[in-house]
Parts: sequence; C-alpha cells; structure tokens
Amino acid sequence: MVGSSRSHIMFQLRQATRYELEPLRSGGARWAMTVFIAVLVLALTAETGADATRNEAGVPWVDSTDNWGLPWGDAASGFYGRLEDQRRALAAQGVATERIEFAVGTESSLRKVFRPKLWFKGDFSGSVKLDAARGEHEAFQLVICPIADSERALSHLSAEKDQGHATFTAKSVSIKAIEMSPLRHVAGEFEIAADRWTLDRVGYVRTVQPQYPVMNVGEWPDPLLPLGTPFEVSNPDCQPVWVEIEVPRDAPSGRYHGQLTVKGPHDVRIAIEVVVRDFALPARPLISMGWSLHAWFGRDGVDMLLKRLEVLLEHRLAPWHTAYGHHGKLEDHDRVMAFLLERGVRLQATSGKPPAEFVAHLREKGWLKHYITLWGDEPHERDYPTYRQRTEEIHRDYPGLTVAMTEEPGPHNRGLFDLWIAEPTAQKDAWVRDAIERGDRVWWYLCQLPIHAEFDGPIHACPGMVVDRPAIDHRITYWFAFRQGIEGVSYWAVSKWPAGFEKWPAEPWPVNPISKFPYSGQHNANGFLCYPGSDGMPWPSIRLKCMRDGLEDQEYLSLLRAGAGSSPSPTVRRLLDVPPELAIGLRYYNKDPRVLLDVRRQVADAIEGLQEQFH
Repeated sequence: MVGSSRSHIMFQLRQATRYELEPLRSGGARWAMTVFIAVLVLALTAETGADATRNEAGVPWVDSTDNWGLPWGDAASGFYGRLEDQRRALAAQGVATERIEFAVGTESSLRKVFRPKLWFKGDFSGSVKLDAARGEHEAFQLVICPIADSERALSHLSAEKDQGHATFTAKSVSIKAIEMSPLRHVAGEFEIAADRWTLDRVGYVRTVQPQYPVMNVGEWPDPLLPLGTPFEVSNPDCQPVWVEIEVPRDAPSGRYHGQLTVKGPHDVRIAIEVVVRDFALPARPLISMGWSLHAWFGRDGVDMLLKRLEVLLEHRLAPWHTAYGHHGKLEDHDRVMAFLLERGVRLQATSGKPPAEFVAHLREKGWLKHYITLWGDEPHERDYPTYRQRTEEIHRDYPGLTVAMTEEPGPHNRGLFDLWIAEPTAQKDAWVRDAIERGDRVWWYLCQLPIHAEFDGPIHACPGMVVDRPAIDHRITYWFAFRQGIEGVSYWAVSKWPAGFEKWPAEPWPVNPISKFPYSGQHNANGFLCYPGSDGMPWPSIRLKCMRDGLEDQEYLSLLRAGAGSSPSPTVRRLLDVPPELAIGLRYYNKDPRVLLDVRRQVADAIEGLQEQFH
C-alpha cells in the first residue's frame, strides 16, 4: 500500500469494517474486531504516513478553503455556531452537553455534502420540513458528525485556534440504526407508513483537475449506497444519509408529522413535517432518455435486465437503445419493448439503418411511432450531404420512421432531420423556437462536450451533469426545457463506466480518462448516472435523484399551464415563464437552492389556487 492516499486507505478500512467483518457482531468476536481495526489503523498510518490533519494534496486542512472558498477558520466558526442549535435540541431530548458523542444535521437534497464536517452548512435545529404532491418523491439529507469531548462546548465565540483544530481530535462513533416513524395526518387518522421512506448512505468519488472551473478537486458525493448499519463515522469527517419519501397517491392533503431516530451512543431525534399538496403528479410520468447502457445490465439475461431497468425507471431514466439491442431475437425485443411502454417510455432508437424485416415487425405491432432512427452522431456541416442522403433513404424505404440526430436546428440545415436532439449549451434559442413553430420536434441531450457546434458562450456557464457541479445544475435544466417547449431531455450515457469499475466498491471508483480527439478534456464522472452495485443491481446517484426532481418540477409547471388555460393571470404567467430571480437564461441562473424551492412552492400554491377557483 506504499504511496496510497489517505482517502484510499480510509476507504479500504471502511470497506473492511463494513463488509469483511459484518458477521462479527457479539461477544469475543466483537472484541476481536475492535483489536483488528486498531491494529489495522496503526499499520496503515505507519506504512503511509496518513495524517487526518492534511487533505489529499498534503496541504494542512487549516491552511485550506472549503468548497465555497471560505477559509478553514471561518468554516469552523460557522459549524460550531450552528452546533449551538444542536445542543439545545439535544438538551430537550434529555442529552446533556457533556454526554454528546455525535450531532445530526439536515441538508436540502439540492446541496452536496462533502466529507469534512466543518464544510457542512446545513441545519442543526433538529427538525426538517418537506413539501410534495401526491405521487412525488421528495428527499433531504441527514448529516452525522462525530463530536469529540473538546468540541462539545465550542461555539461561534470560541477561540479561533480551538475552533480550527478541535475537529482533528480522534473520535469515532458507531451508528447502530436509523429508525423512521410513520407520518400521521394532523387532522385525521391517515398515516403514511414508515416503509414509504428509503435511506441510502452517500458515497464519494475522486475527481482530478478538469478543464472547467470547479469548487473543489478531490472527493465529491455521488453514489448512493445501501445504508448498512451499523457504520462508523470518524473525525474530521461527517457521513450524509439520503432520506427520501414517496408520497402515496391516496394520501389526503395536509400536514403530516413524524420523526426519525439516529441510534448511536445516545439517540438523536429529528422531527419531520411533510406537507402533502392537494394534487397528484401524472400517473404517466415524464422520462429522461440516455445512450450507452453498459453490457453489465444485460449480462445475466432478459429477466435480470428488466429488474435492473426497473431501478432506472423508478428514477425516470430509460436507455434509448435497450429494445433495439434485442432486434435479432424478436421475442426478447418484444418483451423488452412491452415492458418499457407499460412504464411510460415513449421512444426507442435504432443504431443506423434498421433491417427491413425489423421495421415490418414494428409496423405489425403498431410500434413504429415509438421508434426513431439515429444514423450517425453530431454531424459537421461538411457531412450534411451524406446525412441528407441517409434521411432521404430512410424516408423512401421506411415511410413513417422518424429520422433523428444529435444536432441543433438552424436555417442552414432545415429539413435535414425530423427530430432534433440539440445540446442546450450550443443551441440558438431563436432557431429552436423557429423549428418548433414550423412543426419540428426538438429534444435536448446533455453531454458536457458537444462537437461540431458553434457556441455563444462558455460551456461551463450552463448547467452540467458532471459530478463536480452544484446539485442545482442537474435539476434546473428541466425548467429551461419547459420554458422553451422542448419535447424531452436525454443524457449521452447511462452507464459508460470507466475501466476498473468492476473493482468497486472494494476499491475506490476509477477516475474518468481524458477524452480523446475529436472529443477532448478531463470530465469528472461524465458518462454515467448510476453505479454497479455489489448486490448485482444498479445503485443510483445524487445526480440521478436531482434529474428526477427536475422532471417532477416540469410536471408541476405542466399542471399549472393546463389549469390556467389560454388566459393565465399575470402571477401564473410569470411562473410559467420561469421567474428571473430563478433564471434568466442557460448561462444566467441562480445557484441558491432556496430560490428554486421557493419558486416551486409558489407553483404548487398556484395549482391549488386554480383548483379552488374552478371547484
């Protein structure tokens, strides 16, 4: 292990204690496990010189800045200032300051939580409030922070040196369980059962310096792992847990109260309030699409393929080519296609010109309207004659089959394709409006680096799907898509995992290689939205969760537009146009998650107001 980084060593230690020693839970076995861990820590420290006071680059943490650019001392002052709220909350729960072993904060699903606990900027008040429609998923994050004896009484006014160094005091805490209560309606007997909650442990992937500006180079939160209690959290780190509820479609509107309990050396209770809106999301959901589904999904046959796809579809993501990948065996194709259609997937795509017998089969099944053909990718203008010939060939040989292309519509290529899949960072808004007005279909695809395109500004100024971007980037795209009348949004790759992925999670997730010509540059975690779980199922990512939230936001806006009709009020019109305090354009949008959530609440209020008006 000589030369291994601290994070890599600690990752291996966590995996050893989490997986290898899982059966050792009682009596002498537990004592043996404790001794083994202690010996392993000493051995790793001696061998690698691992030092908790320094970051991955070897820089002392106290000389570094956090992901917002705050000096370490200011981050520490803010953390211990907010910790005063936790002390008050725990005192009300019967946990005196001198007994505190760990604290539990909460954070929005729209703010990524990094490992160093002093970087945490969320809430320690001991309560959280969610707002959701029936049929909607809504989430927040628990953030578990070990508290050493020397940290218990620190406050905003404590000595700066004490604040800056206390987090390096050795401290580990074992979290035995996280228990969720049912949610009870405040004015009735209805309960939302505890099994409507899901909890996932937030994992991290390592990033390197990319060619675009970032807030942090190092570990970024993304994979969502099974909770797997008990688990350890050690200074100077924290451990976020993704907590998500799916609101039942039969839940009466109103306020619901419940709580969760984090059980460790003492309990920490978090009060939960969920406001269920008096409307439901559509039963037939909007779905994002994506290319590059890894062979891992289908390696165990069609049955397992469908089970793995179910995880993606729960998050409103479907691969473009899944059904067509089985066109050589029509029985399997039809089974996959029927599965996708039943779950609301509207389109599938061929790769190149499909065989005539396959198109005939689609006609017979009535599925031709659910297919597009993609014969190429991101064409350069020099290649237009070839692409025009291909489009004419498809129209001649297979009337009714839609020809699509990853290209922006413009006055120079009118009529070249039936369906445009434009990269929003490169699109010309006026050209897209013109295409839609003349009846062309327009989708978006997010790829971070489109080629053969002209840009009006830097790519990185637009929302991005790489891992080292703010969470709001992965969600706000759908507000823009609604405003511009885009038919659907897709991502260039569902699971184009980098080489070495099969060693995860026993080893850290591999860094993406540098993109090769004609694509270029270093893009961190670009090309996948899920991870291959050790249980044989795909594990979701924070990015995938935020994308689904964006689709749900888009459905809010669609419901408001449908309810308002052709003559919306000025207030509703402003919301449908996306208010300027949230976004002006693709390169000018508000990265404060509180603003997006506030506008979303305004949209929900307006939907309910229209329902009251007409009923």
